[in-house]
Amino acid sequence: MPDKSVFSWTNIGISVGGGLAGAAVFAVLSKGTLAGFLLAHLAPLPIMIVALGLGVGHGATAAIIGTMLLSIWPNPLFGMAYGLLVALPAWLSCYAVAGAPWRRRDLLTQHLSSWAVLAQAVTLSAGIVFFLGVTAFSQGKIEEPLSYVQGQFYFELDALLKEHRLGEDVTVQDLTRFTQLFLPATFAGYGLLLHALNLWIAGRLTKISGMLKLSWPDIAADFALPRYVAVAFVLASALAALRGFPGVAALATAVPLGLALAFQGLAVTHFWLRGSKSGILVLSVLYFFLGVLGLPMILFALLGMLDAVLNFRTRKLAADAKQSSLQ
Repeated sequence: MPDKSVFSWTNIGISVGGGLAGAAVFAVLSKGTLAGFLLAHLAPLPIMIVALGLGVGHGATAAIIGTMLLSIWPNPLFGMAYGLLVALPAWLSCYAVAGAPWRRRDLLTQHLSSWAVLAQAVTLSAGIVFFLGVTAFSQGKIEEPLSYVQGQFYFELDALLKEHRLGEDVTVQDLTRFTQLFLPATFAGYGLLLHALNLWIAGRLTKISGMLKLSWPDIAADFALPRYVAVAFVLASALAALRGFPGVAALATAVPLGLALAFQGLAVTHFWLRGSKSGILVLSVLYFFLGVLGLPMILFALLGMLDAVLNFRTRKLAADAKQSSLQ
């Protein structure tokens, strides 16, 4: 195999176990409980651990087995949700981290961390747009895997409406349009955040266990998205003004791309603060406000867009090298 996976019976058994574990963790969503929803946050983790520890071939085995099992029970749509929103982005991100091996050569040799997040963003937005398309054109209901989240969302909006906290002019139709527009985009952005965190956790766990054969990247210096991501984000944001399915699909595409650019902005910030005496304090304050408010992510997304064009970190390295030579 191009990724040098060793296909022993032990490794195959671990791959099957990873698929079973991922399917079991995601299947608890069918219970419609808060505990099940929280546990499902770790659904990508078994696939990622198998892929990073044993090779992307074994990771693909785990992803396929989990998807097949959930397609049998509870139902095919549930399995499709797992395959498109969990298994595929989890495996593709590990494939990118491994250098995208193809025919005994690596297609990717640098910026692997950013390619991994981009793979997650693209597959998540494409999966959600596909689900939206199925719903729009078949009038079917495919909301079961996300029933708890959707139910809580409607519950909170209904409470706000009854308490008149949204204003007397707000109607049920307004809330319905708002939900149809923003809920898919929220799922896409939140899904990317979860996948990125699971990838980091999986990498740390496999490194601690000694199974990680890849070198840990310098994320602050390595995370750099291609310039066309910024262009795609601007176009998708502009198309989000359209009504109906095109606008909803465009917003569900723009949000994960914007979050990926915000990750780049955070990487630039970490890079700039290296060696600074107040770096840890500044980062602590920044992450506190990100956790409480979330709004500063927009500023980091703008910083990421500018960095994609102006290459701030390369300029800083060049300036530091020039200053060192003068000394």
